[in-house]
Amino acid sequence: MVTRNKPPALGLQLDRCDVCGNKTHRGDLVRTQVEFLEMKAENFFTYSSYNTGLWTMDDATDVTDTDVGTYGNRCDNVRLSLDSDNNLVYVNSPKVWEGNGTLRMDELSGLVAVTSDVTLSAQVGPHEQNTSPEMTVAIGVCNDDGTSKSVLGTWTINTMTKVWVNAEVVDLVATGLGSLSDPYYQFYYYFQITNDGNWWIDEMQYEANVNSLPTSSGGFPENFVRTSGSTISSSAHPEQTLVTSRKVCPGCVETVLKKSEKFGRQDEPPVADPVETWNQEF
Repeated sequence: MVTRNKPPALGLQLDRCDVCGNKTHRGDLVRTQVEFLEMKAENFFTYSSYNTGLWTMDDATDVTDTDVGTYGNRCDNVRLSLDSDNNLVYVNSPKVWEGNGTLRMDELSGLVAVTSDVTLSAQVGPHEQNTSPEMTVAIGVCNDDGTSKSVLGTWTINTMTKVWVNAEVVDLVATGLGSLSDPYYQFYYYFQITNDGNWWIDEMQYEANVNSLPTSSGGFPENFVRTSGSTISSSAHPEQTLVTSRKVCPGCVETVLKKSEKFGRQDEPPVADPVETWNQEF
């Protein structure tokens, strides 16, 4: 939770500390290196955001270009700017859609064995100015033109939510909508939204053999990883310790310690909370 605070009005630019979240005069912030643990992740959607290289939108209208942007679920990555006509423009906004619509793949997914399970997930939400925010999200598998669908799971939401569904490939095969490349299958997946107003969807993720739950009911989505033109497997994105930078206020500056001193034990190196590298400002 971001702490509310009001620095003295000195006519200086403000920014937020990456640790405590307090607004601070930018001149008082310093850059520090931090070691963090990046969890393993995979995404077999070639594009995790809307892109015509993978996704087709049926029925809904793209209204992003009419200055109806959104903060989505990454508000720190979205900025407001003024164009040459003094109109507010959202920078880095996810696509905003109007009306009911179906976001579906227009090319087949990667190969999966019939003994596997798959987990599909996405961040979905109503536009922050909607007067009726409630919406229904159905996730499923369809044919190549979206005229035949089989629902795998449904969510009813009224705010930004990570929706997801886990399914056994053998059940997907039973729908008759798969493409066989013996002994593997490929599918077209979709996200169908029913709502009253504008909405957005982002961070679509497709994982295989996710077994976070210790039962046969399948697994939760794991760590998100963004894709832009190619898939990322867990072997290409293993759990690893990385170093990045974060901006901190005077109250959050860490003293320089040896790794063996931070916790008072020789066998436990420090690992800070994750700070996503793509979201840093340099």
